[in-house]
Parts: sequence; structure tokens; C-alpha cells
Amino acid sequence: MASEFDHQFKLLLIGDSGVGKSSILLRFTDDLFEEMSPTIGVDFKVKLMTVHRTKVKLTIWDTAGQERFRTLTAAYYRGAHGVILAYDVSRRETYENLRDIWLREVEMYCTGDSVVKMLVANKIDMDNRTVTKDEGSELARSLGTMFF
Repeated sequence: MASEFDHQFKLLLIGDSGVGKSSILLRFTDDLFEEMSPTIGVDFKVKLMTVHRTKVKLTIWDTAGQERFRTLTAAYYRGAHGVILAYDVSRRETYENLRDIWLREVEMYCTGDSVVKMLVANKIDMDNRTVTKDEGSELARSLGTMFF
């Protein structure tokens, strides 16, 4: 029996609480944008897509950003193919926590040597921006990651 997809990837969305991880996930998977409440523990969605005639299944795990749930989410890092590190451009501490907290967790808990990392600056429509595009781009460059 032929598989429904050619490739399967596990992705994680990580970052501080309130940076918009769940909104990014909902927009990507369901093309919806709506008010969200904080994620409790972990949530996930599946997206099936075709890329250059290749069927791909993405399982995207949306982890809670609150510290009290961090021990719960450590197990979800295992087997991840990619990690999306999100921050809120209007809250500088969310940017600073990427290096201080979230990248350390990736290094500690991800089991694959070739985990792809992506840095995502979110809420760029906010007027009170405290992190510039150049700062985000420079951090991504220093980490060898993609930047959006």
C-alpha cells in the first residue's frame, strides 16, 4: 500500500508565552487569524502539503511558553527535524530569552544533529517595536538559522 505522503517532518514552535506561536500555527494550518488564549502544556496540528510534486506531512507542535510547563515540553524536542524560535518584536525580553533560554533547550533536548532552526519575528505590525529587523537578522546570521 502506498503511503499518503513521501516525507514526514516534526516541527516545534517555541518561545516565550504571548509571542504568538499559536496564532502562527493556526494561520499556517487553517488560514485563520483570531484571538487566542495561552497554550496549556502542548498542542499540535498536522499540515499536508505538496512541494514540487512531493507529498509532505508536517506535524507542528505548539509548546507552552510559561516556565511552569517547560519540564512537560522537554520530551517533545526528541525526534524534531526543525525548530521555529518565535519572539515578539514589541517585547525585547522575548528576543533576549531566545539565546538565554530557548536555544539552550534546543541544544539540550533535541536528539538529531541536523535540526533546522528558524527565527521568526512576530507582531511586526505593532507600533511599539523594541527589536529591529537588523537585530533579528544579525542574531539569525550568528546562529546560522533562517530568519523571517
